[in-house]
Amino acid sequence: SARLSSEGSSAMSKLTVNVAITGAQEAKLAAIKLSAPAQRRQAVTDGGIAALNVIKGYYRAKGRPFWVNPALPTHGPGRKVTQWWRSTETGWSMQQPNSYTASFVNGTVGLAHKVTGGTIRAKRKKFLTIPVDPKAHGLDAKTFARTIAPLFQAKGMLMYVDEQTADVKAAYALKRSITQRPWPGALPPESTYLDAFVNEALDSLIQSFEGA
Repeated sequence: SARLSSEGSSAMSKLTVNVAITGAQEAKLAAIKLSAPAQRRQAVTDGGIAALNVIKGYYRAKGRPFWVNPALPTHGPGRKVTQWWRSTETGWSMQQPNSYTASFVNGTVGLAHKVTGGTIRAKRKKFLTIPVDPKAHGLDAKTFARTIAPLFQAKGMLMYVDEQTADVKAAYALKRSITQRPWPGALPPESTYLDAFVNEALDSLIQSFEGA
């Protein structure tokens, strides 16, 4: 079986996927559970590596286009690509497995929220600053003010003067909270990495029996 968990606030959570040798493909799992602890631990490790490769491969195949929502106001001239999507693949690692469970962790900021959705509330400051201009994409307000243009507050927004057009534009919306839905497909289908885990774990046991 697989279980999803996250640690920290909804925006800054560390995403953890736990895969255990219980609850699926019963015949194969029974053989794994009946093996000696050392063999079982090696089988879980080998199965975990296989599952990790499947998880990484899922995000590698999706690439940047999967995460792009062109309807957002931060798409347009002046937007810089942050390369955030790359860590949805490369950020995964396997924690030290035990005789029953392998855990996969990704600390990429925002990925856990993509998976679970939910509400993010301002905590340390009065407002969240939500980018609404392509130039603000990937930048916090402090960095924008230092590198793009000074900001000033008006009508619930942080505004700036575009030096090229002299127009006053909104860079950020000020919100006390925002609620977002889960991003469809933000995690690979459970069956893909669970099957890889179980099948490789069983192959590892068979090889250990044959070498005994």
